Amino acid sequence: MLTFFRILLLLCCCQLTAWSQKKRIDNDSWRTWTSLSPHYGIRDDGQYCWFQYGAPATGDTLIYSGIRNNIHYAFPRGFNANFSDKYFSCQLPGDSLVLVINDSIHYLTGVQYYQLNNHQLITQYTDSLIWQDLNNYQTKNIWKGPVQQVVFDGKQLAFTANNHLRHYTSGIDSTQLLSTNCAGGLQFSRDGNYLLYKEPVPHTTASPKLRIWHYSDYYLQKPPHMPVTQALRLATKQAFPVNTPNTQIVWWDGGRYLITQNTLNHPEYYWNKKILSTLYLVDTHSGDIKMIAANKDKLLLQPAVSPTGRFMTWYDPSTGRICCYELATRHTRALIQGIGVAQWATGDSAVFIHTNNDIWKVDPRNIAPPVNLTHGRKQHLVFRLLFPGIATAFNTKTKRNGYWKWDQGRFTPATMNDALFYFPRYPLDKYPPVKARDTSIYLVTAMQAGYSPNVSFTADFNTFTPLTAIHPEDGYNWMHVTLTKHGLLYKPADFDPQKKYPVIFHYYEESKDYLHRYLTPALSEGALNIPWYVSNGYIVFVPHIQTKKRHPGSSAAKAVIRAARYLSAFSWVDTKKIGLQGHSFGGYVTNYLVTHSTLFAAAQASAGPVDFLSGYGAVRKITGAAMQPLYEQGQNKMGTTPWDHPRLYLNNSPIIQADKIHTPLLLMHNDNDNAVPFAQSIELFTALRRLQKRVWLLQYTGEGHQLFKDEDRSDFTRRQQQFFDHYLKDQPMPDWMKDH
Repeated sequence: MLTFFRILLLLCCCQLTAWSQKKRIDNDSWRTWTSLSPHYGIRDDGQYCWFQYGAPATGDTLIYSGIRNNIHYAFPRGFNANFSDKYFSCQLPGDSLVLVINDSIHYLTGVQYYQLNNHQLITQYTDSLIWQDLNNYQTKNIWKGPVQQVVFDGKQLAFTANNHLRHYTSGIDSTQLLSTNCAGGLQFSRDGNYLLYKEPVPHTTASPKLRIWHYSDYYLQKPPHMPVTQALRLATKQAFPVNTPNTQIVWWDGGRYLITQNTLNHPEYYWNKKILSTLYLVDTHSGDIKMIAANKDKLLLQPAVSPTGRFMTWYDPSTGRICCYELATRHTRALIQGIGVAQWATGDSAVFIHTNNDIWKVDPRNIAPPVNLTHGRKQHLVFRLLFPGIATAFNTKTKRNGYWKWDQGRFTPATMNDALFYFPRYPLDKYPPVKARDTSIYLVTAMQAGYSPNVSFTADFNTFTPLTAIHPEDGYNWMHVTLTKHGLLYKPADFDPQKKYPVIFHYYEESKDYLHRYLTPALSEGALNIPWYVSNGYIVFVPHIQTKKRHPGSSAAKAVIRAARYLSAFSWVDTKKIGLQGHSFGGYVTNYLVTHSTLFAAAQASAGPVDFLSGYGAVRKITGAAMQPLYEQGQNKMGTTPWDHPRLYLNNSPIIQADKIHTPLLLMHNDNDNAVPFAQSIELFTALRRLQKRVWLLQYTGEGHQLFKDEDRSDFTRRQQQFFDHYLKDQPMPDWMKDH
């Protein structure tokens, strides 16, 4: 058993080979780059686990492994893995099902889909549905013919075939027809007494030749069709709707109660309030529906019912408080200000609530005073409860991460390291810890920017036993990252302070919290692949950007320029070879910077806005939704309309300053972009073409906001590299950049 620190120390010792002898990452390295999959599981008793790792060229290999024995089975390209009691199962390409029973492997062929529960196996074949009892291996052919959705709770089975809903329970001769109007969405209640299913939505008619746009329409485009869900009591075969076409289910965990809300135009709710944000509590046993809360100002969020069904909670943005409705007394109480419910204590005696930094224990009846269990703010810590008595903590100053345990009436650190284990905020949440249901054995992962994620098991979050040793970076000229006051500095492992390095600033928004995130080589979807550039002799700096309301352009630009001046003070920076790169909002920052600074030798912007006035009035290419909320309430942070403050919109529009651009600029934008209209880059390109400035625009037919096809990613990656190599490394200009 090793502490995480000792594991890292051993890894560091293994890195003491000469970096100059190591390969540089190339545009094919991603194909064979082995990575741990974020999907893994552990048996209820904590004795066995499964995990996956692999590379794009080979696919993932699924591993079934003993925690404390030498059992280790590999299933190339295995998927859909599952533990059920003592059984392990997974599928293989070619419709094969794997069952591991008492460490013996069994194969079933021709299986398209399966479910395993309570020693009972359901297998779906091309033309049949089979129930097999693994206790005595008796089988029953449930249905002859193709089926669509299947749901199984270990005692009973429901499935759809041609919109017909059928039900089967062990011991009966044949299936029972429950409905001839079912579109799926099957789910049994936890007690097995009810089955929920969705009715088909009406077919949409062909678009008319003439469409009349009306100012009083609640939706700019056609309203979405919400399916009606029926709750069917299996004992009586009677069903009743739990929502209407004007409401939708927003929470259900299989218990007696579910929550619905009005179907809302969420993005426009800050001004479009013809339908109020309203929450309803539905009793699936009686069919009773009760309106619990409504808010005309803001959307009610995170509705849920407590485990025993005594309370319903939600977040009210108007007050910033967690609200709690007691079903027995019908009283609603405003609890503390927080950001969400974490967990409930046994018997719903207390609710644990997350605030910005802490975990609070709160009486849902507001009788006992709330108690702060963590006091994280003074320690620069943010706590989040993961399991009963187990929390993850993140230090906002040092970026250390780890786990804390409840011990003798308080949370104490079990491990805090200069690494990323897990924190429930994107993109720090890729590898969540997993607990064995019946014992305190956990699967956890850890990574650093210089060391690939690997999975270990632990019983105390202090000592960790590795299950994998995946380190593809060992064979390459990898990178080191340093946290600075302005952001993250990436340097190659063979860094020589006597040399001069070209620098690329790559950004989106805040960056410092991502210090320990491991980045893999990849083809670019529109951004900058940091590992390739650093491995090939570039310095990459990711500035920490916090934009200001109504001044997103200037506030972002100031952050980047401050970082550039900070970095320029180092002798190893070639101040005449500094580039810019950003995608989406980062593309906007690039476009803004080149209109307000001449510090930079080259810039590449992917799918970035340039004109806030035309952008405000546009609609999204695919969904047809208005772009106005993005500017008034969203990431573009204008907080106002262009008719109220036209000068603010002009000041934040790079297109107005196109004549100030002297930096060579490579644009990439595609006509199926649903996030930023393609016309935005067209505006800037045609303006710079008119001014005869150095600009190129790459458009990939059929692609959207990001590149998805490997051939397009590969092409863009190569052209982006050639562009920067030319302007920042004095490489010859590629033919496609020359005059045609």
